[in-house]
Amino acid sequence: MTRFLTCIICLPLAIALAEPSFAQTAVPGLRGSDDPGRANAADDDAREEAETPAGVNPTQSNVFALRPSVNIAEEEDGSTGLGAAGRVQPVRPFSDRITAVTRAVPLAQGGIDDTVFGGDTTFDAPDGIRLGSFILTPQLTVTAGYTDNTSRSATGGAGSLYRIAPDISLTSDWVRHQFDASLRGSYIGYPGNPDDDDIFGSAAAGLRLDITEATRVDADISYSISREEDGSAESLGNDTFIHEGNIDLGVTRNVGLLAATAAVGADRRVYDSDSTIESGRDNTVYSASLRLGSNAGGLLSPFAQGSLLFRRFDQTCSDSICEIRDADGYELRGGLAIAAGPKLVGEISAGWRLEDIEDSRLKNLSGLVIDGSLVWSPSRLTTVTAGVGTSFDATDIDNASGSIIYSGDLRLAHAFSDRWVGEVGLGYNYRTYEGVAIEENTLTGFVGMTYALTQNVALTANYIHRRFDSSQDGGDYTENAIEAGLRFRH
Repeated sequence: MTRFLTCIICLPLAIALAEPSFAQTAVPGLRGSDDPGRANAADDDAREEAETPAGVNPTQSNVFALRPSVNIAEEEDGSTGLGAAGRVQPVRPFSDRITAVTRAVPLAQGGIDDTVFGGDTTFDAPDGIRLGSFILTPQLTVTAGYTDNTSRSATGGAGSLYRIAPDISLTSDWVRHQFDASLRGSYIGYPGNPDDDDIFGSAAAGLRLDITEATRVDADISYSISREEDGSAESLGNDTFIHEGNIDLGVTRNVGLLAATAAVGADRRVYDSDSTIESGRDNTVYSASLRLGSNAGGLLSPFAQGSLLFRRFDQTCSDSICEIRDADGYELRGGLAIAAGPKLVGEISAGWRLEDIEDSRLKNLSGLVIDGSLVWSPSRLTTVTAGVGTSFDATDIDNASGSIIYSGDLRLAHAFSDRWVGEVGLGYNYRTYEGVAIEENTLTGFVGMTYALTQNVALTANYIHRRFDSSQDGGDYTENAIEAGLRFRH
């Protein structure tokens, strides 16, 4: 197993440092040229000059023109507040929000086009490796730094850290249909406090089948693993890893001015702890939904969505007083798709969710649901993204029905040149429990920069401030962490 993990981690680095002739292979739609030999260099230069607006530096104008193609397996729906509440997860790449909005509002409906800056350096934009009709894009980021709270808890101490983060994506290059896959990981080591070492991993795949001009099938599957934060009310004081798997299947049919989507899905969560106390939170939520929306285009397109929910726990008794937490419920939402593109594109919705728990001793888990993702392009070199999200989590705390988490974030990325990009972000999570007086608040601030040293290597640096406040005594903590290192990609 150790050798296997080592190979996975080293693969992107080895490819990124491959011989230059291999790195220059042209891939349509990505960085490079369909004219590798530059036989038509004069024509290309004349075209670039004609397409560059007056007063714009040609180098800077190239920043937005080379945004990587969308990988639907890497989208970020809604928001996690720059990190899921109660979990140790890295900040997601800036482009994931853009991917989600691109999928929600296609370009044909006024969505995002390539004039919107994607939030990354383009001097070292990846060429990728062609594998038949697919493009494989490997990446590896290695950083080192310092944090004043290695365990993210009230008793955490300071120490140095290092992070190894591989990222591999696979994108189809088909005329019709689309298949994407993504594999990401992050290992954080604390040499002075090895018991606090963290691991995160995610794998996802998405398939879109264009059956006819009016009918589309979407299938998505994903898996992730992350450690539960020690400061969380759910924590037993031992390492607990949360395994989450999702599978969704939907069919969309356009009928005149109306678009209808029918979908089914399952969300499976398993809590793996080294404690002798077995977790009672392991559960699966099954869902069936129907969405009706406008297909007329325009600036604002309304939609409505209804879902039936069925939560089933692995154990009949989920806690010490044997509360049966299986539940049936529903979710109703209404919202708007916004297509003022490319300046402002996104989707926002609000509604209500209720889970009727079988045990009469527990209150229904219900509350307001708000979800949305927006992308705003105030200038050709600046992009702002915003998101809000709501999630319902299970619990095995006595007398508690579960928790509701409201999250939001605001991020800004600016390209100073095609080599140098800066980013700043602010995120917030609010978690409240139904049936017990427990509330948790997490505020996260993020500042980062990337500078491309070569066409395969970039320097990265970031600073994160995190503040956690809990209504439970002894749970509050703060963390300040700074990292710097190198990113390798092909």
